[in-house]
Amino acid sequence: MNELIKIGNQEITIKEYKGRRVVTFSDIDLVHERPSGTAGRNFRENKDKFIKGEDYYIISGNELRRLKQTTNFVGSNAKEIVLITEQGYLMLVKSFTDDLAWDVQRKLVNTYFRAKKPMTAIELMELQFQAIKEIDNKVDEVNKDLQTFKMDLPILGIECDKITTAVKKKGVRCLGGKDSNAYKDSSLRARVYSDIYGQLKREFGVSSYKAIKRSQTDYAIQVIEAYELPMALKDEIEDVNAQINILEELYKG
Repeated sequence: MNELIKIGNQEITIKEYKGRRVVTFSDIDLVHERPSGTAGRNFRENKDKFIKGEDYYIISGNELRRLKQTTNFVGSNAKEIVLITEQGYLMLVKSFTDDLAWDVQRKLVNTYFRAKKPMTAIELMELQFQAIKEIDNKVDEVNKDLQTFKMDLPILGIECDKITTAVKKKGVRCLGGKDSNAYKDSSLRARVYSDIYGQLKREFGVSSYKAIKRSQTDYAIQVIEAYELPMALKDEIEDVNAQINILEELYKG
């Protein structure tokens, strides 16, 4: 990055490292119009107060060679270079209290360290994509909440039909089929249906099968299919159905 920016009476090259804007000792001496080596000396005298990786970076070896190849602010003979972050810079210039120092500090912080760079087309697209993704996630959450809300509602017409159909089928089987004497006994048939519905109400703790939640419909069908007649009602059905068989035998005789 070789873009220049004017700070006070001087211009410095914009420098970035690990996504953060940084300056060198030379930059600090230049914009504060101090003798060369002033910032470096202040740093060395107070180095124990600075935190590496937060206030400054020391670049050497392969990383330094990369910087030499991609920038123009590292001397070809340099063995290492110290890059100062915004936080490190503010600590380093605490002793600079002349009028120029105050003005330079304000400008360097506001127009250099905290300057907002124009977004590239790719960055803008990524931001738009992230916004769309967040909206989609929120829509999905709303849809899930809506579906949960719907499933917590009492059963509607289609679920009612499923349950009543299942009750009738189970009742027919319990009564011995539609041709059975027990099925043709409307009073007995009604009691069987009523007992099946009673089992549903007991199972779900509701006063009416229509109060069962939509999400419980499938389980309600399973309860119906697993229903077993009480012993007394089962015996009565068997007795009623046996009567027709006795009459048939007598008629044949």
